[in-house]
This record gives sequence, C-alpha cells and structure tokens, in this order.
Amino acid sequence: MPETFNVFPFIFKSLVDSLQIDVSKTIEAVNLAPTALDLTTVTTAAGIPVIVTLMGYGMSRAAASGFQELRNAVFAKVTQQAIREVGSSVFHHVHTLDMQFHLSKNTGKVSRILDRGNRSISYVLNAMVFHVVPTTVEVGLVTGLVYYQFSLSHAAVVLTTIAAYTGFTAG
Repeated sequence: MPETFNVFPFIFKSLVDSLQIDVSKTIEAVNLAPTALDLTTVTTAAGIPVIVTLMGYGMSRAAASGFQELRNAVFAKVTQQAIREVGSSVFHHVHTLDMQFHLSKNTGKVSRILDRGNRSISYVLNAMVFHVVPTTVEVGLVTGLVYYQFSLSHAAVVLTTIAAYTGFTAG
C-alpha cells in the first residue's frame, strides 16, 4: 500500500520562508525613507500570523496526542474489567472440566490460547467503541440528514455507496 502524501512539510516550508521578507522592497513600495521605518517591526508584524499558525498547529498536535492518551487511560479500566471477568469465567470453566481433558491437553497451549483471547477482547472492545460505533452513528446521521433534506432515493444512494465501498474494502 503506498504511503499517503503528506503536504504539511511543504506548507511549513512556505510559512518559514515567508518569515523572511525583503524590507528594502517594502520600503520602496510605500515610498518611505529607510530611516523612517523600523526594520524589526516590519519583519515581526509580517511574521506574527505565520508564527501564530505554526504555534497553533503544534499545540493542536500536542492536544490531540494528549487527548488520545487520556482516552486510552480512561478506557483501560473498562477493558481491564472486561478481561478480568471473562478470564475469571474461563478459569472457572477450565477447572470444572474433567480430568481426561487436562491429561489429554498441553497446558502451555491452553494458557497461550487464553492469553490471546484476553488480547482479542481488548482489541475488539477498542475497535467497537472507537471505530465501529462512531462510524455507524455518523453514517446514520448523514443518511438521516440526506433523507430529511432531499428524499429517500438520495439517502439510498448514500447507503448504497457506503455499502459498496465497505464491500470493496473488505473484499
């Protein structure tokens, strides 16, 4: 799968390049004497929007990372509780099996299978809560809005397009 083209480095290059302005051309353009204009003020004034944009982008990236970590920290308790309950249930079930099962099975294999099951629970819960459910809600809302604004035929086109894309992606 080819990597997506990231345009942000080129945008940042342009922003940083725009910080350096040619003050002599600016002075000539406004017909001022070189001594009547403070060069640091012109450069600073021209660079403020660029610097604010760069700082805003950096802060938004940091906030996104922070909120992702906060989300994971909050959801970890839910995940661990589910894993603990299922693990306890499986533990009790395995210990109630007859002796023949325990003599015929390799304990290491059973232990690895149980461990994989616990990791799978974490993965499925994470995928459902943070990907499948929000996407389903979003598709429902968009389809409902299209139905309300236009008609059933337009909403059917939206759902058919999403179903075709999902089928193509899964296939």
